[in-house]
Amino acid sequence: MKVQVRGRNMEVTGALKDYVEKRLGKLEKYLDNLGDAQVTLTVEKDWHRIEVTIPINGMILRGEEATGDMYAS
Repeated sequence: MKVQVRGRNMEVTGALKDYVEKRLGKLEKYLDNLGDAQVTLTVEKDWHRIEVTIPINGMILRGEEATGDMYAS
């Protein structure tokens, strides 16, 4: 699975990109035929948001999470 990470209103650091790729790589154990993952990291006011979209067998798997600090994990 190829992971494309982009930032909106922020610079995507190497550490963030590596973390995202590591976490999404775990999905390959459980799901077959994963398409290319599109990941968007966004900062708006006091909220940091991550959106993940992955096509799987003609369907779309999508997740979104918002937190006060993306770097806290």
